[in-house]
This record gives sequence, structure tokens and C-alpha cells, in this order.
Amino acid sequence: MQPSRIAATAIAILALASCAQWPQTAQETREYIAHSTMGKIQTLEVNRSYREVARSFQTKAPECLNLTVRTTEHGGGSASNVVETFRANVLVTEMRAEVHLQDHMRGNVIIPGKEREGGFYVVIADAVPLPGNRTKVDIYSASRAFDVVAKAIAGWAEGSVTGCPDLTKR
Repeated sequence: MQPSRIAATAIAILALASCAQWPQTAQETREYIAHSTMGKIQTLEVNRSYREVARSFQTKAPECLNLTVRTTEHGGGSASNVVETFRANVLVTEMRAEVHLQDHMRGNVIIPGKEREGGFYVVIADAVPLPGNRTKVDIYSASRAFDVVAKAIAGWAEGSVTGCPDLTKR
């Protein structure tokens, strides 16, 4: 991961922390991102059935997003080591599929406040069925550092991407 991306990720997480109360649930995170200058919401409608989109999420999210990334940033005569553990959870009901990506950082990172078990929510995707075998997908990203994840999720929903995002190149 590039040093500037480490800083961007840390800033995004610290921005979440600047609230009096850090978002602790997926819904609180959606609301925070909707009002944040750092966050981003992408909405798309795909020409795939809800069941196909949900199945793609259930397959690809655990395969691609459950990983640990080690990074080292050099500067000021020293090195800063950070280990990020990403954990994806997929929830599927008859009318809604959700992907929750959490990021837990360890190492030379200061986290003021309470971190949710498993880490902060950094990307959330919601899919709901639409008439005509189509699906609406909303993707909430805590910062632009996670655009690569949002792009992969959009591709999984569309059926145009079968690969995994490279979380080392944020």
C-alpha cells in the first residue's frame, strides 16, 4: 500500500472518530457517511436478479475481502508498521442483501475512542430487488481509499467482475 493511502485510510478512520460517538452499527455508519465529506455513496441499478446479486455477494465478499494487509510507511527517519485486518460479513434475507466490510488496524495507529468489535465499518453495500429482474445496489464507502472495494462490489453486482480488489493498492 502506498504511504499516502495509509494516511488516507487513517484519516478516514480518525474522521469517523471525530464524532462524539463513533458509529457502532452498519446503520449508524450509513448515516455518518451520508453526511460526511470524506465518505462516498454510489447507487446503481443492475440488470441481474436480486438472487444472482446476493449469491455473488455471498461468494465473492468472503473470498476476496477477508484478509490481512501489512504495510510500512517510511518517513522522518523512522518506519511505521500497520497491520489491517479486513473482515467481510454478508447478510441475506428475501428482500435485502448486505455486505459489511470492517477494518481493524494494529501497530503504529492511535484510535481515540471505542472501536466496534472487528473494526470500523469502511464499506457497506445494500442490494434490494426491483421489478423486471433488476436489482438496486447502494455502496457506502468511508473514504476514497476504498474505491477499489466499491468498484469490485459494483462489478460483482453487475456480473462483470469476477476477481478480487487489490487492497494493497489503495
